[in-house]
Amino acid sequence: MKTYRSLTIGFLATLSTLGYNLNAQNLADGLRFSQTHNNGTARFVSMGGAFGALGADFSSIAVNPAGVGVYKSGEFTITPSFKTQKVSSTFLGVSASDNKNRINLDNLGFVMSFKPYKSEDKGILAYNLSFGYNRTNDYHSNAITLGDYNNYSIMDYFSAITNGKYTPSQLEPTTNYNPFNTLGGGAWESIMARNTWLLYKYDSRTGTYEPAIYLQDSVKYKNISTTEGGSGEFTTAFGVNISNKLYLGASLGITDFNYTFNSTYSEDAKESNPSRPNGDRFYYMDYKQYVETKGSGFNLKIGGIYTPIPEVRIGLSFHTPTFYSFDDAFSSSIITNFDTTGTEVIFQSNSPLGRYDYHFETPMKITGSVAIIIMQKGLVSIDIEHLDYSTMRFRRGGDGDTFWDLNSQMGNTFKSVTNLRFGGEYKIGDIALRGGYAYYPSPYKSGFLNDKSKIQQISGGIGYRTGNVSIDFAYLRTLQDVKYVFYDLNIPSVTNKVRDSRVLLTFGFRF
Repeated sequence: MKTYRSLTIGFLATLSTLGYNLNAQNLADGLRFSQTHNNGTARFVSMGGAFGALGADFSSIAVNPAGVGVYKSGEFTITPSFKTQKVSSTFLGVSASDNKNRINLDNLGFVMSFKPYKSEDKGILAYNLSFGYNRTNDYHSNAITLGDYNNYSIMDYFSAITNGKYTPSQLEPTTNYNPFNTLGGGAWESIMARNTWLLYKYDSRTGTYEPAIYLQDSVKYKNISTTEGGSGEFTTAFGVNISNKLYLGASLGITDFNYTFNSTYSEDAKESNPSRPNGDRFYYMDYKQYVETKGSGFNLKIGGIYTPIPEVRIGLSFHTPTFYSFDDAFSSSIITNFDTTGTEVIFQSNSPLGRYDYHFETPMKITGSVAIIIMQKGLVSIDIEHLDYSTMRFRRGGDGDTFWDLNSQMGNTFKSVTNLRFGGEYKIGDIALRGGYAYYPSPYKSGFLNDKSKIQQISGGIGYRTGNVSIDFAYLRTLQDVKYVFYDLNIPSVTNKVRDSRVLLTFGFRF
């Protein structure tokens, strides 16, 4: 029987856009696996990642593998970075914020250039080979949300998903208790809520549960979540230079993915809430959730760059889906505190550690690019990238699941998008000044909670090259506003303002 991963309540921006319980793999996972943004060397990042028609930068190979054919010599690059992120949350006028700092290795690249002996500049002038690593995502984040809401508690949610489905005897442990076999893993929220007295009273006539607090009672919310991990791509690419007019390339990417999510959602009763007739009184509850996803995959990319005149370059590239294999581990627990006839008692219920393996395919991607060289001193470059998120697909679940319903739901939720990247550079002697901008529209169709949640990236930098040595500096600012709900669409949404700042430094040596 298929295992179950319940709704993660914390700062999972893409999951929260849906606002209802999703069992096992979900739409948020698909979007997280598929989205990549401006990452790589400092020069690449500072120019908005608009390198599809330029090449001769290791990170450009991730956009258009023909970029490796533009190299005139070999090169080694390494790029450490420092990221700071602040997440500011607002719920019904109550604001809170948290931040996270992180040091990463964003790039490590090596390019070799082989030139056949030729007496003229026609035909194949160079064979170039590259291999190395580019980071594609960083998932390290901290977020906290505070709230005060009088109309709803998570106990109402637990009651709603349990009413009419499970009797108290089904939810209480016995000697041979195995809910994965008897009830299905989806029962664990009901099991934990019942065994920690959040589902306080059962009416056998109607098959319904009464929450531990009364409908008119009030609670204070607190949600703390932490995410860790990242994704990256190990790339091997081959390119050729034909007559300094046409550059062709192909690459094989081996991807690595790891993501860990921990959250604690808490409710605290207000002092004005009345006790039960027998004197019992609910004080607080903590709902803890843990999810870890690890996986790897591969993709192929092909591309070309054409130079009709020395001042103009035109690029075109095609990326296959990335074919992933994933393994999830997940668990949860609920802790509650009650006053039972004058004595505080703590109840706790834990789920077992669940595991599930499956496959996933990201969307295909096509990128068209144009760059204009200005008097050998400057350039402007534009990338137009198109992909269709509705074509994301889960495949081959560990229990034989074909994910038909989930894949259909993705087709109804997501849409195709066109991402735009702009970059510019101006040289003053050995110094290069750079700037860039990238725009990623929301992948959600109209009517969904985050259908306006675009991502904007503003970047700038400076580079210095003398002889075969180069040093490049970049600053990247990422802006996104995301909405989510705690656990049910009946509750007003939380707004998170996510602000990333990243500093990158690339050291390069050409030979």
